[in-house]
Amino acid sequence: MACGCTDGAEDGRPLRADAERNRLRIVAAAKELFAERGLEVSLDDVAAAAGVGVGTVYRRFANRDELIAGVFAQHLRDVSSQVSEALDAPDPWTGVVHLMTWFGSVFAEDRGLGAIMMRVDHSHPDIEPLKKQLVAGVESVFDRAVTAGAVRPGVVNTDFFGISMMLSEIARNTEATVPGLWRRYLEIMLEGIRADADRGPLHTPPMTDDQVYEIQQALGKRP
Repeated sequence: MACGCTDGAEDGRPLRADAERNRLRIVAAAKELFAERGLEVSLDDVAAAAGVGVGTVYRRFANRDELIAGVFAQHLRDVSSQVSEALDAPDPWTGVVHLMTWFGSVFAEDRGLGAIMMRVDHSHPDIEPLKKQLVAGVESVFDRAVTAGAVRPGVVNTDFFGISMMLSEIARNTEATVPGLWRRYLEIMLEGIRADADRGPLHTPPMTDDQVYEIQQALGKRP
């Protein structure tokens, strides 16, 4: 599936500055279109949204699947940046909260991300090494917090994946009706993995009965 040109020139050298700017514009445009219209948008549509020629898109991405991989690879780079910030936080617990809150906000803002994660080839050569690096970073964030006594023993980096999946579903199903509701459930999840027993109040209000009904009705209408 790989074309060998998604993130670099064909000879393996880094892209020129102008070519890299175009690549980033293409990826950003594709990300927005995927979120708005789903993954079946054409490369012509992406080129128009990015303000570049179709040939420019095809030089960077041979087909739609390559573009999807490019968008996901950029997402993984963004996550790695947030992992670095979490590791730089003086307080290990603050680092965990920062990382999980960032994930929740991304899932709430980018409705196309879940579809991309399901569609993309995770063994793609532009994705697999980024994922390995990311998993190691997330593991360090959690190990650091467990060692400091901030996270209860037994919580591991794969738990972060499970929590992220739950946040993704909560945000996907409720954001249109109750924006920001995912923050309440993130608080509940964080309290569940926190090692100490100092429980503060939840800051995000719960749903009303009417909101629950509206969400259920919307889910029932999905194909």
